[in-house]
Parts: sequence; C-alpha cells; structure tokens
Amino acid sequence: AVIMAGGTGTRLWPMSRQGKPKQFQKFISSETMIQETYNRVVKVVPKENVFVSTAQQYQALVSEQLPGVSLDQLIMEPSPKGTAPAIALVAKRIYDKNPNAVVATIASDHAIKNVEEFVSSVSCALWTARKYPDKLVTVGINPTYPDTGLGYIKMGKEFSVDAGRRVFFVDSFVEKPDRKTAEKYIAGWEYLWNAGYFIFSAMQMLAWVKEFTPHISTAIEAIVKMTKEGADKRMIKELYEALPVESIDIIVFTSAFVA
Repeated sequence: AVIMAGGTGTRLWPMSRQGKPKQFQKFISSETMIQETYNRVVKVVPKENVFVSTAQQYQALVSEQLPGVSLDQLIMEPSPKGTAPAIALVAKRIYDKNPNAVVATIASDHAIKNVEEFVSSVSCALWTARKYPDKLVTVGINPTYPDTGLGYIKMGKEFSVDAGRRVFFVDSFVEKPDRKTAEKYIAGWEYLWNAGYFIFSAMQMLAWVKEFTPHISTAIEAIVKMTKEGADKRMIKELYEALPVESIDIIVFTSAFVA
C-alpha cells in the first residue's frame, strides 16, 4: 500500500498551506490525517509493506509524523505533476523491489468513519487486482448528497464477485458536475463518488504507462536510474518538472473497473 501524500491541499486554505498541507494537520481527532490513514492501512497490509509517496519538501514532516516508516519506504516525488507521473514513479519503485507486487495507492487526506468498510473494500480491490493483473481497479463511494466538488464514476455491467463483494466495470469517469447533474446522478444507483484509489499490478501499470504515455515512461526510467547512481537532485527535478500534469484515470480508464 502506498499512501499518496504529496498534495498541497489548496482547497482548504488558509488552514492548509503549502508548508503544512491538510494531510499533516489534525481535523477530526488527536491524530493528523496521514496518521489516521496509516493506522487504517496497516489493518490491510503489514507495516513493512506500507510506503509513502510525497514531495521532497514534506520528507521531514512524514518522518516526524510516521516514525515507523523508514527512509527506504519513502517514494520522493521531485514536484507535484499529477497522478500519472506520481503513480508511474510508485509503480517503478515498487516493481524494482518486487516484480510481482500488487499496489494500492491510498489518499492521505480522507476522513473515514467506517474503518471496517475501508479495510474490506481495499482488501477486495487488492484481491481482484491480484486475480486479474491485466485490470486496473478503483474504489467508488455511494454518494449521500449531490456534491459538485467531487468526480464521479459511472458503473458498467457486473464483472465478478470477489472476496464476497460485487465488482463492476467502469463505464466512464465523470468530472465534477453542476448541481442539476449531480442530483440526477444520486437519483440512480450507477453513479459513485470517485475516491481516487487505484489498485494494480506494478508490472502491468508500467506496461500501460509505456504504451499510453511513453514520455512519462522514459522520464521515470531515467529518474530512477539517476537516483540510484546518485545524480544531482537538480537534474532529476528538472527532468521530472518537464513532464506535463496528467491524470492516471484519463490515460488508462478503458482498462478499469470498480470494486
């Protein structure tokens, strides 16, 4: 499991600031959001299999708030460039550790009351991705009101039943709707809030990135090699910052289905 913690949390300004974004702040308990996330995730996978993807500027904050996470478990993104480069870097780093790994990328800033449901959903998603390594799995949340600030997932036909849960193909990803459209979505059963979790075979993700975004694949391969060789961090950052900001679900959504 990889906790994605590189965001700047601009939508919660001024409390969430670039120097200390929302994942490192306390909102609903005595723990910060990333600490709450970590405590949920270790109920799904062993502690040694929990990694954190974050920006260079937040390395000290991660180490301070998650002392159980070693430096070897940190995946450092030179700068925020969207989920496609970030997840490509995650896939490469995890693949180099274990070519057969199945990865779940988990948001670091979600408030979740029903931890058992979280554990069950992510466990099912990991099981499904392991069973069907050619598929990308994501998690949807049943909407409770017509939110216009979230993206939605339109479910397609049923794909399978795994780990006691129904799994569906994704028909489409829908961007943040207006109020009238959001009301239409929640009136039916087929629209879910997009939680932004992605679960996949590391090997398959690298193959998708190479096929659909070869420019990202080439850059990530070079960055990981340069990092291992101890290259100048400025050169690595410049190479990463030259990448366009791209979203992973737009790139490979045709291969995705929702758990």
